[in-house]
Amino acid sequence: MPDRILPKIKNKSVAAEIGKFLKEEFRKRKKTSAIVGVSGGVDSSLTAELCQRAGLDVKRVFMPYGKTSDKPAGLFLKIDITKAVDVLDGKAADKISKGNIMARVRMIILYDLARKLNGLVVGTENLSEYYLGYFTLHGDQAADINPIAGLWKTQVFELAKYFNLPIREPSADLWKGQTDEKELGFSYEEADPILYLYCVKKIKTEKIIKDFDFSADLVYRVLEKVENTEYKREEVPIYGKP
Repeated sequence: MPDRILPKIKNKSVAAEIGKFLKEEFRKRKKTSAIVGVSGGVDSSLTAELCQRAGLDVKRVFMPYGKTSDKPAGLFLKIDITKAVDVLDGKAADKISKGNIMARVRMIILYDLARKLNGLVVGTENLSEYYLGYFTLHGDQAADINPIAGLWKTQVFELAKYFNLPIREPSADLWKGQTDEKELGFSYEEADPILYLYCVKKIKTEKIIKDFDFSADLVYRVLEKVENTEYKREEVPIYGKP
């Protein structure tokens, strides 16, 4: 693996900048509550922590499917989504379809709470997930504001460690035993520098392999995810849009 490629962030200053961003956006929109869907994972834990440090009224909402021993700290509300998902899902849906339904049911709940509590739905998506297309359209991707969307997953880990937050193996909690690494086929530590070089620095695939000493197989697998999920990052086509 090549030496550090991603720019190193200054945790204290980045946290301060995100806090300022959150305060200003909530003030401009005249909203008082930060509605955060939490799972115990690092993205939602960090997002809630940043909102808390910005002085916002954070409402942590935990929405498990089925029985779980997990219970994130400081919850405002816990809602079991099992019945709602099963009604929509039926018995024949595969696990990907069910996972998408779960993500969208959770977002329905968060937006309903935001309306009732004069709040904003605070997203938890990071830059790695965005470029890999590792999200559900109109599900966990939906948000009114997203404080960590400019951070790579490995930077999210760094900032979470800075705040002494617990870090577990990344998972979208869409089915038992599901983890990001198993589903993607590589780790974020492997993917992030490749994504940075290709998506941000606009370096061609062959040059990444040749000049940065990455495994060709790894580079192709990572960039295949980017190419196959391009539709998720495109604007919705609108006929007659001026």
